Amino acid sequence: MLSGKFFAVASAALITVAAGAQSVVVPRALAGMNGVESAQSRTFTETSLYGYINGGAELYLEYGFDTLLVTELVIEGSDIKAEVYRMKDPEAAFGIFSVSRFRCNGGAKLTEHLCRSAYQLQFCKGPYYVSIINDTGSDDDQKRSSDLARLMIENIVEPSFDPGSFYNDALDDDTMRGAVLVRGPLGIYNGIPGLSEKLGRASGYSALLIRHGTDTIASMKFNSDLAAEQFLREEKVRTGSGKVAVSSDSTVSVVSPRHIIITF
Repeated sequence: MLSGKFFAVASAALITVAAGAQSVVVPRALAGMNGVESAQSRTFTETSLYGYINGGAELYLEYGFDTLLVTELVIEGSDIKAEVYRMKDPEAAFGIFSVSRFRCNGGAKLTEHLCRSAYQLQFCKGPYYVSIINDTGSDDDQKRSSDLARLMIENIVEPSFDPGSFYNDALDDDTMRGAVLVRGPLGIYNGIPGLSEKLGRASGYSALLIRHGTDTIASMKFNSDLAAEQFLREEKVRTGSGKVAVSSDSTVSVVSPRHIIITF
């Protein structure tokens, strides 16, 4: 009978052939994981993603999706599923993470952006968003998920998303735990649905939204001067000063032609 370590190495070799962009992260993690009894993987592209998550595919495509590797594992008799989404860039990976995390518990901070609950561990690093799901929620299965996540994180060399391009002042951990990054109406609806009416018409941008006291602040970086001008025109912003009223409950600061900060 094959040992768990040998099986993990053999499975890693098979995944390397099929996984594409994830051909380093998952195989090396499995090779370092004890107790792996079986591993079956499937790869999804932009066109086949709908077959896996159906109506949810549009959200990933809005952010910028590359490929998905789904690996179903049996580790020491427990069923574990690892979904490794490679997005177009770290911004997109953090964006999906920010609208997917829910009721995060504490625990060891394995990487900068991580959320764990009894049945799911999520993190993003570099261009990857990863969801690891177990069936029981037991302490042992949570540990298996954490061990697998740690090994994946060790094999992602790209840096995590940095909010510094959106805000000059450093954002503390509490602020980042509630931060949401959006790139279109689906992200807004999933992350901060209350702003759908106000920001839902905008296009060609990335926005990092944070809470500051009772205010919501959206730092919006547009892909072009034209997209920024169209947003300002639709919001009926009066030009001629750095900070102007959009409505009775919001203001806009024009940082640069493509960078706008709006406070609600």
